[in-house]
Amino acid sequence: MSWIMDSIRAYGAWSVFAGVIIESVIVPIPSPLIIMGAGFILISADLTFFAALAPILLQIVLPGAIASTLGAYIGYAIGYYGGKPMVDRWERLLGFSWKDVESLEKRFRDGQVNTTIFFLRALPVFPLSVISAAAGLLRLPLKQFSLWTFYGTIPRCLLLAYLGWGLGETYQGIAKGIDKAEGIMSGLLVCAIMGVIIWLRARVHGKILNNK
Repeated sequence: MSWIMDSIRAYGAWSVFAGVIIESVIVPIPSPLIIMGAGFILISADLTFFAALAPILLQIVLPGAIASTLGAYIGYAIGYYGGKPMVDRWERLLGFSWKDVESLEKRFRDGQVNTTIFFLRALPVFPLSVISAAAGLLRLPLKQFSLWTFYGTIPRCLLLAYLGWGLGETYQGIAKGIDKAEGIMSGLLVCAIMGVIIWLRARVHGKILNNK
């Protein structure tokens, strides 16, 4: 990963932007590494906490949030364009149809979807690709998805940048620890998705029995 850090040293905010986009596509890169590394490399350790805020916002948070939002479109597109054909193809195996997904979509939109996206994006240990794919699968409007993805990424980048700035050379170890926690969260989400599939199957079978 040294080439990423060398690029940040050479090109600053532009490398933060490009690095976050690359991280959205290449999974093996630990997601917190780029933002935390930028905090360590680009922000002077001699600055006070409040004096560091402006350069962090301009050089790290803004390009990071924009890049993260653009990168999120990849997962969104996968969920949006791959979701319905997948459900239609495996409908019998899954036990629910696309109409059931659309029903769930309505419930999703009627709930606190904006704040949900915001807080999940803001949590450093939550896998961002899962949020994007789920939003695409449920046909969340692109404008709504984009805005709240951007808003939620701001506190995430701000926190990670400050951590990298404050931790100094030890930031890499912390970044890898956060990445492991993100991996654990991904595993838990797979279990949760299986739970949703089981719930949808039970819901569909219940409807069939009630109609008999």
